[in-house]
Parts: sequence; C-alpha cells; structure tokens
Amino acid sequence: MTTTLKVSKLGDVASINPKLVERPSSEELVSFVSMSAVDAVTGTIKNGKDRPFGEVSKGYTFFAHEDVLVAKITPCFENGKIAQARLAHSMGVGSTEFHVIRPKGSQLDARYLLHFLRRPAVRVAGERRMTGSAGQRRVPESFLASLPIPTPPLPDQRRVAEVLDRADELRVKRREALAHLDNLTQSIFLDMFGDLRHGTPGHEFKPFAEVVREFRYGTSKKSAETGYPALRIPNVIGSTLNLTDLKTVPATQAEFDRLRLVDGDLLFVRTNGNPDFVGRCAAFYQALVKDTGFPTDQFLYASYLIRARVDERRVLPTFIQQFMSGSAGRASLRDRCKTSAGQYNLNTAGLGSVQVPLPPLRQQQEFVDRISQVRTLRGTHEASLAEMDALFASLQDRAFRGLL
Repeated sequence: MTTTLKVSKLGDVASINPKLVERPSSEELVSFVSMSAVDAVTGTIKNGKDRPFGEVSKGYTFFAHEDVLVAKITPCFENGKIAQARLAHSMGVGSTEFHVIRPKGSQLDARYLLHFLRRPAVRVAGERRMTGSAGQRRVPESFLASLPIPTPPLPDQRRVAEVLDRADELRVKRREALAHLDNLTQSIFLDMFGDLRHGTPGHEFKPFAEVVREFRYGTSKKSAETGYPALRIPNVIGSTLNLTDLKTVPATQAEFDRLRLVDGDLLFVRTNGNPDFVGRCAAFYQALVKDTGFPTDQFLYASYLIRARVDERRVLPTFIQQFMSGSAGRASLRDRCKTSAGQYNLNTAGLGSVQVPLPPLRQQQEFVDRISQVRTLRGTHEASLAEMDALFASLQDRAFRGLL
C-alpha cells in the first residue's frame, strides 16, 4: 500500500521575510552577513562579522539564528547563494538582497527546508519567475510563498535532513582535497618563479592586454532545452572547470563562430556579489570536456564571463591562469573591481591593465610539464566528486518524493 506525500505551500509552513519582533539596544552585538559571506557551494555562511546593532540598524535586512537566507538578485540566486544563518548571536543583519525564511517549528524543519531550496529545480523555477530589468532581476517573494514543498511529519523531515547532511559532508571533504592540490600547484609556481609582483627585479612585466589577441564577453542568451553547451560562473571554480551543471543556449552561426571556445582560451568571472570571486579564471581545453556528452568543439560561454585569447608565442595560458590565481594576480584583479548595487564587476579594460610577468617560454613550459601530474591527480578527485554529486542529487530526488 502506498501513502500520499503531503505537500504544502511554503508560505503556509514558514514566514517569508518576517518583521523584527524585538529591537535590540544600539550597543548589542549582532552578526552582520554580507552577500559575499554566503558560500554558494556549501550553503554555509563564512566570515560573518560582529557589529553593534546601532551601526547596522538602518538599510539592512534582519533575521534570526537558524533562519534560511535566499539571495533574491541575479546572478546570486542562480549561483545558489542559499544558506542557513547559523550565527554567533541571536540576531543577524545583512544585505537587502536576501529573502528571509523562518520555518514554523511545528511544521517544517530548517535543515530539511535548506536542502529543498538548494535543489537545481528550485533555482531554475525561480529564475523563470524573476522580475526587473537586465542585471537587476530578482526572485519575487510570491514565488517562495507559493512554492510547493513536501511536508511529511517532522521526525521524517529531520531524518531526511540528517541523511543529506552526512552525504554533503563527504562532498565537502573531497572539495577540501581538491583545494590542497590547488595549494600544491601554487607552491610549485612559487618554487619556480617566486612571488612575482610588478617591479620584481629580473622579471619583465607587461599589461595583460599586450599579450592578449582578443578579449570578448559571452552570450546573454537564456538557457534552453536545446542549443550549444555554454560555460557559466558556476563552471569556473577552483581555478579549473566544474562541469557538473552544464546548460545549453541557442546561437546563430555567426554567434557560434564568434563565441566558440578553443584550446587555451582563458575564462574570467567578471561579476559576482563576492569580490574575491571576480576575476576567478580557468583555461579551456577540449580534453577537459570530453566526458560531458557534448561535442568538445562546440562549447560557448555566458555573458558574465570574459574570454581572453592569449598570444602563445609570448605567454602560455596555464602559466597566466596560475599567476592570476595567486596572491599578486588576485590583488591586482580586486583593485580593478567596481561595485554597483551590491555586485562587484570587472571589465576588459581593467583586466587588460593587470601587469603580468613574462618569463622565458621554456621556463613557462617547464612549469606546465611539472604540474601535469598534479592535474592528473586532480582529475581523479574530480571524477570522484562528480560521482558523489550524482549520488547526492539522487538522494535529494528520492528524499523529496518520500522514497528515502
């Protein structure tokens, strides 16, 4: 015998953007959470700061410990900036671009809700309901309030949340291993070249634009069920390409010819709510996308990315990618960011003005050869993470169909 899984509207089992009930004193410390403090990959809040309430009592969003925060503005929502506010204080204050969801404790578990909202299907549905003009589009409160959510008894919700939390912990550990490999690559770079900064004696530096054959922004076309595979901000993670969530976009032949990626193309993130993510870059090679099921020579890229096609007679893409990911490159990119409406942006002029080192090509090639073994090991870890991601997606699907 089968049982019917109860489904409720989220607005019936949770308060959406609840009002401040009790106003703290001006001196009382609260947790301040900027958009950049929300980790889209892990669904956690990092680097929240203590502030006296009087300093942040105007012009911000208020929330409580264990409320769920949902970024409302593009591209933060599409990137998955959804997290539970686990705070050092009972109250938090943060960006006005957050929706706040407070589960009704007798009907909805907060961790269960978090896992439900972080599913790709919810982000796709929310993106379709966004309102506003380009660059300022937002998910309306009404979308969240009317969102249907399975609501089994609370003990079952807590069991589901615990299973998904444990599965997610395994993915976190795998990502940590990948981060260690990134650190190893940077160590090899420093061992061979030192801490290259503009003005370092014995090294030639040139504006990046002088060694780039072409800068170009990507397509602004929305994703569709058919079209060409297009790399987006979520695909440029950890100095490499993450291919677990690929979208397709339509394109004319002229657009395809103009935006098609070729081996050695560098992709830079040009906008994000977190300034540390702006300028994040990865090199495209067909060998990296051979297992995606798409033709490797038909990849495009989205408008929030900048493509830099370098002159390989002067500089190798992998060398530049590593320099831009190091401390000197990151500092130069941050200095060139501009901010607007809570978003940090980098344009081609700013990117092109970054001073990049030009060691001899033979030394650059030696570096590329040395890190090839690290890249091979990284590929093994990435394959394992992809399997974990697929298992987690399957668990999510079963959980919210009442089959877990």
